[in-house]
Amino acid sequence: MTARISEILASLEEQSNRERSGEVRVVPENEMLAITSDTGLFFKIILNAMQAKRILEIGTSVGYSTLWFADALLQNGVTETKGTNKPIMTIEKSESKVRRATKNFNEAGVSDIIELLQGRAKDILYKLLENLEGLDYDKRKASLFDFVFLDADKENLTEYFELVLRMLRPGGIIATDNMLYPYDYRPRMLQYSNFIRSKPHLQSVTVPIGNGEEITIKLS
Repeated sequence: MTARISEILASLEEQSNRERSGEVRVVPENEMLAITSDTGLFFKIILNAMQAKRILEIGTSVGYSTLWFADALLQNGVTETKGTNKPIMTIEKSESKVRRATKNFNEAGVSDIIELLQGRAKDILYKLLENLEGLDYDKRKASLFDFVFLDADKENLTEYFELVLRMLRPGGIIATDNMLYPYDYRPRMLQYSNFIRSKPHLQSVTVPIGNGEEITIKLS
């Protein structure tokens, strides 16, 4: 891990821990709601093992998880990319969080591999899928994602899943946060996991790390 990424991650971890403990209080729209550091390392191990090159994230917040992804891709040999179609694409609705995430990416030195899109996730995903399906076979295959992280509003989670599944390569993984915590989410997340496990050509397991992660692999 580069010193710049490590420094920003440490700062964000400290802020997140203070928010979780109640030491500091922020208005709900400014809460980080970040994954835990052990979850970040877990994802990094997965990404390194599968030699991931392209990642889609739904729910950037201030970029904590995105920085873990960036570090993994750099170790996988991903190089800086100018313009659009960068190795990491991340979506965030909140303008204030987009500004904070952009600052964190710049300070960590990874802006050249991250495309941060501001807006409603559903609108952006439909547009991405439309663009992808308009490509010829070879370009479409090269544009599929290796790994997708779902960490946005839970009300639209199954729709997000259906959309990103069509943009995921065979053998790719969809990870979903908050399967176990907060407790209030559990009934909805149980419905979500049952929905996933009813679909053919997928294998899925809930991993009790951090807030609970659903790890789903697309078999074909």
